[in-house]
Amino acid sequence: MKATVSVICYKHKVLANGESPLMVRIAKDGKRTMKSLGISVNPTYWDFAKNQPKGNCPNRNLIKQVILKTEIRKG
Repeated sequence: MKATVSVICYKHKVLANGESPLMVRIAKDGKRTMKSLGISVNPTYWDFAKNQPKGNCPNRNLIKQVILKTEIRKG
């Protein structure tokens, strides 16, 4: 079965700086695992419907590059 890879903003955990970590969620054969991407974003700058940073996010290009590299590596 093919693995499903998605990047999410884990809003249930808030870091000391007020940001939430970005996690990659991998689902395969009914099992899910989550790994941190090592970067975080303020939840107000995250589009939860599209699972990507909003246009006004200060680190948008960097975050999108990290997400793209992760999806290519895992996909």
